[in-house]
Amino acid sequence: MAALSGYRDQVWALVDAKSFYCSCEQLFDPKLVHKPVVVLSNNDGCCVALSSQAKALGILRGAPWFKIEREARKLGVEVRSSNYTLYADMSRRFIEELHSFSPHVEQYSIDEAFVRLDGFKLDGLTQYGHKIRDTIWRNLGLPVRVGIGATPTLAKLGNQAAKQYESKVNGVIQIDSEHRRKWLLERTDIQDIWGIGARTATRLRTSGVKSALQLAEKDSADMRRLWNVGLARTVLELQGVACIAPGDIDEKRKQILSSRSFGVGISSLDDLKSALAFHCQRAGEKLRKQHSQANVVGVFLRTNRYKDLPQHNKSSARALMCPSQDSYKFLASALEQLEQIYRPGYEYQKIGVILDELTDAKNDQLQFDMFDTSALAEMKRRELMAITDQMNARFKNGIKPASVIGSTNWHMRQAFRSNRWTTRLDELPVAKC
Repeated sequence: MAALSGYRDQVWALVDAKSFYCSCEQLFDPKLVHKPVVVLSNNDGCCVALSSQAKALGILRGAPWFKIEREARKLGVEVRSSNYTLYADMSRRFIEELHSFSPHVEQYSIDEAFVRLDGFKLDGLTQYGHKIRDTIWRNLGLPVRVGIGATPTLAKLGNQAAKQYESKVNGVIQIDSEHRRKWLLERTDIQDIWGIGARTATRLRTSGVKSALQLAEKDSADMRRLWNVGLARTVLELQGVACIAPGDIDEKRKQILSSRSFGVGISSLDDLKSALAFHCQRAGEKLRKQHSQANVVGVFLRTNRYKDLPQHNKSSARALMCPSQDSYKFLASALEQLEQIYRPGYEYQKIGVILDELTDAKNDQLQFDMFDTSALAEMKRRELMAITDQMNARFKNGIKPASVIGSTNWHMRQAFRSNRWTTRLDELPVAKC
């Protein structure tokens, strides 16, 4: 890996948007540019995104807004509620833009994606990274950083370095030599390596491995024998041998939860049913996205323990007759359970649905129950759910249970939400002349 010139079988680039939520807000509201901006979590609770100016003021991610609001206002901090509709649409445009640079793009999160650059001449990839960066800025107005390496893990570390040394490298770093690889790994803490959690990092430090370079110098066969195959692959990745696909890091969820606190306390059963229908739909979409099916549907209901009010916290779970992907089956079971655990006279703060005992969904291996009269229609229901998911992805949740739109009292508190500029005609700016 001494020269890294010519061509390689695999070359990876990790492209991520800088302070994505804040960048989206600044893009559509120019007065926010160069100002400290914070974006708040659900119900305007905590700071989940900070612009570089806000970070410079010492504001920490996760800080409760009600505790810092007075001081932040004095410092001129601009605040916005999370605008997930806007962020999701800008993320879609971001990924589409990356497809113009490579046919192989794998989205890793809402604001970052891996791009395969196989067959490109390595000597010119830094310039290509700058082209990606400049094009996305010109076409979308989003600032991005690019890390390029022979493996996904090295590309991730290159991206982190591009963030750390942004002013020196103009947001793009390519690990294109043995000297640069070792220099970067020597300065990378063991816990900053992609895929290594806090517990594994603690055990590695105990054994004397504190930096990424020390881990890279280990023998992969020994690491597999003494630790596990995942860590052995990470060692090979740090050495420049690609053996981890981006999707390998995140395994399928063994349980799916959809829940959210209400903006205000809710006592009405109809409002709770409306919120529950929304969460059943969301949980079903997550389930189908990872090609799983659920055997158990659970519901929980909570009051606010921090308020001096009567408390009532209940949960329930019920097995389905046969495993399913059908959001409406989940809703029917959830509503029955809600009727049982609901008690009038309480002010509820949170409701949620849990899909449990998940298994792989294979259409040619459907398991039916002889007492379930709807089981024979499961295949058609799966086709219906697939079409519904496609329509909702295209038209922003255009198909939903009628009970979801029956009430809006349960929706999040978003006192500082900006307009959904790219998806709502009624929220476009109006120019008068």
